[in-house]
Amino acid sequence: MRLLLDGKPHTEIELAQGAGFTKVAAIQRWIKSFENARFISRVPAEKRGEVRYQIVLTRDAIRRIYYYPEFRKIRPLIRTAPWFGPLFADTFAALPGDLHLVIQDMIKRSHSFFEIIDTYDTPEKVREIYQLCLYVNELQGIKDEEFNAWCLYYQLYVQAIIRDLSEGGLGEGFMDLVGDVQDRIRTLPKKKDHPRGVTHGT
Repeated sequence: MRLLLDGKPHTEIELAQGAGFTKVAAIQRWIKSFENARFISRVPAEKRGEVRYQIVLTRDAIRRIYYYPEFRKIRPLIRTAPWFGPLFADTFAALPGDLHLVIQDMIKRSHSFFEIIDTYDTPEKVREIYQLCLYVNELQGIKDEEFNAWCLYYQLYVQAIIRDLSEGGLGEGFMDLVGDVQDRIRTLPKKKDHPRGVTHGT
């Protein structure tokens, strides 16, 4: 499965060698099992008599692969596959600026954050469930949608890191991303409600 995470087609012998074997027969049972589970599928061969397989790049298939008990140890590798973040964060593309791209990075670095995005797979669902995370912003009268969106996902990411510190699931550079997002939030304007209903920047 590690070899297949690049998303490219691989021959049976490539898969066998990737698993440390010299003969295809040694992994035939696993290939059949993965194919039956719809983790992988056959793709057109380049040479006559050649059989190639590729990981199935759909949300449903990748979700089943990710949560499959046998692959628990390689979850960080699965999350850092180039197709993984876009596959699960595409429904967040309507968020302000490049926040959806940062969410992809958060997914790569935290298992618990990925679970949040996987469970509540639109900005509307996330906001509905985690609205209380913006309580302090509301007390201060901050109504700027972009600022609040960055604050919300930053808080969710930090909470996810705290959980992962004890339960596992963190990827490389998880704290660097915390600092990067903090710096980004500091540069954003905070538009507040004016007593007369007019907004202004602070």
